[in-house]
Amino acid sequence: MSFYDFPLKLDFGDPAEEVKQCRSDCALFDFSFVESARLQGSGALRVAEALSNRPLANMREGDIRYSVRINSELDAVADLTVWRRTSNTFDVMSGRREDILDLVACDEPDLTVVPLTPGRSTFSIQGPGVLKALSGLCDTTVISTLDYFTFCETRVGGIPCLLGRLGYTGERGFEIISARANGVELWDMLCRVARPAGFIAADTLRIEAGLVLFANEFAIPVAPSEARLGAFCRTKNWRQPRIELVSMHAESEAASWPWRPESNLSRPQMPDEVVVTSACRSAAAGGVLALGYVCAGVSTARRFCDRTGVFKNIQLAATPFLATAKTVPRDSWR
Repeated sequence: MSFYDFPLKLDFGDPAEEVKQCRSDCALFDFSFVESARLQGSGALRVAEALSNRPLANMREGDIRYSVRINSELDAVADLTVWRRTSNTFDVMSGRREDILDLVACDEPDLTVVPLTPGRSTFSIQGPGVLKALSGLCDTTVISTLDYFTFCETRVGGIPCLLGRLGYTGERGFEIISARANGVELWDMLCRVARPAGFIAADTLRIEAGLVLFANEFAIPVAPSEARLGAFCRTKNWRQPRIELVSMHAESEAASWPWRPESNLSRPQMPDEVVVTSACRSAAAGGVLALGYVCAGVSTARRFCDRTGVFKNIQLAATPFLATAKTVPRDSWR
């Protein structure tokens, strides 16, 4: 499996154990497929705000902002992070290459755009045991004081890195960015203190945490607010009738993992209809756990039908499925 030109490692032998290790101790993921660019100059703030569709002027140096990009129809098309390096320097990271290509092609006064992806390696170390795992590689007294969605410059095993406190699992953790030339050395060092994990585990963890993947949850026309992302976007209003993102238990004999939705999905129209956008086998859920959309305000006791026939016996579950997923990443390490 590949993400653009980057080969994705699906697993390192046992995806279920990789998920368990992340929840109980820590796991290491290679997110070097994420695309990035640096905006520099007095026009950087204006362009970053236009791309991310949210105000950024009150960001401090060292802050990270999560945001949602929308198209001309006000549909969500990508989610991204903006890292403020200096007053006039922002790094933008997105899983969608088109966002970075749009920045590179941007012809704005007082703006320089530098593509960063070819020269970067991005790793994510996640789980309650992360600080202990990193204690022999960097100054954990510094990184333990980072607020959620902030970053600093530091050294990991002597290698200069950007280290941001965020992640994609519902657990506390960090993203670690280094020069691509140091990527293999850094990965090998981190593998000695954390279990490497692949995309199946990452997909399972984010579904359990109720977190969207743009290629899945934005596969149908959907407003940011309908995907539970209205707080990260200027645009609040959209069309009616509204739909909403939900978690659900299901059964399936036809799905393979990692599972991807069909490309021709449309919005649910009937109260008993569900459009499944993500699914995984979750030990925590005791079977198949999925994300998808239903008409807003439907009864949780209703029986739902998947029009594709891939999923059956669908019942709504709490979103996020793991109740701690919205609080643990923000908790203090102490």
